[in-house]
Amino acid sequence: MFFTSLAKKHYRHLNKILINQAALRHNHQVLQAFHPEAKIVPVLKSNAYGHGLKVVAPIFDALKPEFLVVDSLYEAYELYKIKVKSKILILGYTHPDNFSIKQLPFHITIFDLVTAKKLNKYQKDCKVHIFVDTGMCREGVPIADLPEFIQEVKKLQNLHIVGLTSHLADADNPQDNSFTEKQITNYKKALQILEEKGITPQYRQISASGGAFKIKDPTFTLIRAGLASYGINPLEPSDPEFQSLQLQPALRFTSTLAQIKTIHNGDKIGYNGTFTAKKTMTIGLLPLGYYEGVDRRLSNTGSVTIGDTTCPILGRVSMNMTSIDISNVKNPQVGDTVCIYSDQDRDNSIVNAAKIAETIPYELLVHLSESVRREIIDK
Repeated sequence: MFFTSLAKKHYRHLNKILINQAALRHNHQVLQAFHPEAKIVPVLKSNAYGHGLKVVAPIFDALKPEFLVVDSLYEAYELYKIKVKSKILILGYTHPDNFSIKQLPFHITIFDLVTAKKLNKYQKDCKVHIFVDTGMCREGVPIADLPEFIQEVKKLQNLHIVGLTSHLADADNPQDNSFTEKQITNYKKALQILEEKGITPQYRQISASGGAFKIKDPTFTLIRAGLASYGINPLEPSDPEFQSLQLQPALRFTSTLAQIKTIHNGDKIGYNGTFTAKKTMTIGLLPLGYYEGVDRRLSNTGSVTIGDTTCPILGRVSMNMTSIDISNVKNPQVGDTVCIYSDQDRDNSIVNAAKIAETIPYELLVHLSESVRREIIDK
């Protein structure tokens, strides 16, 4: 009887990240409609941009994309363990020794011969995507070295080159597309090098979210959709394409009002007393801080909402606590739900909070602690 009653009880989580699966599906469909010439592949690296890798993967998997894209072998295994049906593409670097442990069912991106030779030795019939550096000067085989690189990879009987990959450095620039055009030209040179070696890669990709709404070229068969998959517009408001994107943010971050108190003129709040009250105020305490994902740069500058009321953040955001001004909230109660990051166009949306913190939405999202509970909603 004890165990039966215990099973019916559930912990009440103070902090939650709510993921709208309808928004995820909508964003994927918007992207796919914009690119009928290519296939949209959702990017789930960095804990699915903070949304929760194993939480959102089944939603994207049900859309039957050509790939689910991750950065690391660890992330690939996390998807493998939950039995996704889509192929998994690892974009990032894996220590070559890790390929000797067991047979892997993943597509692997390569840009060095050490990795290629390890894969050939330990991974039978391995499908690889060549990453070429088209001008970003980050990862990838330099185009000048590509002919020799391909020649060496062709000698490795267990490797099958199925893809050619690169990445755009300046695709979100609203004023100047010249560097992006240069990279695309370089990509086509790289593709020609492969074709001269007798290789026609099935999977050809260079665009991530920043270029997805600006580049339509039949050369490319895949579009990597990261930030846009989660409903965040990757373009600047000054970009001509900005207003045409009907994306829906999928994430809402909520907390719980834990304490209410009155402070008076001259009282200081938080570490180093960076906020001083100039009048009698009602303040609230939230049981989360920069560990959970409230960016510390929002101290004294950001805000949250209770219902439709905006509540400024007061004082320093602490590791696990944040103080807010609830003077304008009608009849606040301990236990009230507080919206930290909104999925609506409000001051505390991810985009606006990032502007206040003088950073980018990516950073706020990936800093959401994995310890915060993720829940799927549908609306």
